[in-house]
Amino acid sequence: MIDMTAILNTFKGMTKRNIRVYRKDKMTIFFSLLTQIIILGLYLLFLRGNYVDGIKSGMGEFANLLSDEDINSLVNSWLVCGVIGTSVITVALQSIAIIVNDRYHKISNDYLASPVEGHTVILSYFTSTIIISFVMSGILLTAGFIFIVMDSDITFSVGQIASMYGITALGTISATTLLMFVISFIKKTSTFSSFGLMLSTGIGFIIGAYIPVARFSQSVQTVVNLVPGSQVAGIMRNILMQPAIDNVKSKLSAEGAKMFMDGTKDMFGTNLNIFGKEVGFEFMIVYSVCAIVLFLAANLLFYKISSKNKE
Repeated sequence: MIDMTAILNTFKGMTKRNIRVYRKDKMTIFFSLLTQIIILGLYLLFLRGNYVDGIKSGMGEFANLLSDEDINSLVNSWLVCGVIGTSVITVALQSIAIIVNDRYHKISNDYLASPVEGHTVILSYFTSTIIISFVMSGILLTAGFIFIVMDSDITFSVGQIASMYGITALGTISATTLLMFVISFIKKTSTFSSFGLMLSTGIGFIIGAYIPVARFSQSVQTVVNLVPGSQVAGIMRNILMQPAIDNVKSKLSAEGAKMFMDGTKDMFGTNLNIFGKEVGFEFMIVYSVCAIVLFLAANLLFYKISSKNKE
């Protein structure tokens, strides 16, 4: 007879252990947030001024109808989307490193020799990664809301706030399922470090946190926008930037509002282009959910195959 209480207690204990390992390693926490620190630094030094100037020049004569607060709320909202869009990936990456470390240091062999079921071990890794990534990204998101509100006169509805935390959870699950599948093929910590460095460096460009993806060629846009993280970032922009966009539109004429919205799609990436076709909010939601299902199935299949090989 299966003792579900024992299995649940084992799962909870292993999940807590994984979280403690992450919390104790201060360098891991630092590298989890390194990309966000870089984004913030670039924003303060270069990006903010470029975006503000770009909005003003793109609006032409209508720019005089907008205050500095109006423009700052747009740019600040875009910044926060970039920070959260990258954090759900980089934090998940660093927290999931424990799997590679356990495998490299043969700790996983101890699990295999114990009565603990393999799926319990995998589920504990999966759960701890989601918890760590969501908590860290949630803290950043909370700080982001405060930052936007304090630097402008816009407000967020309860629904918009709840939606952002929900999308952050969606992004966390999406990143975890994808990264767990990828690290299934990584056996050495040195290989993982190289992969982590490459991903942390490139993810800001992939999701458009540094420069708008719309400035790339059509083929490059298609490649980067097929990455689930880009879709999640696009969803975040559609939600978090909406109050700032509505505020600007309310101060413009119909002609000015149309000009602004046309420029916003490209400048801030509220819509994405795949194979030359523009996709909107609904597509991004469906795509993100399908990606989770796909990589979850891939993880389960890989686990079944690897378990049979070990037998």
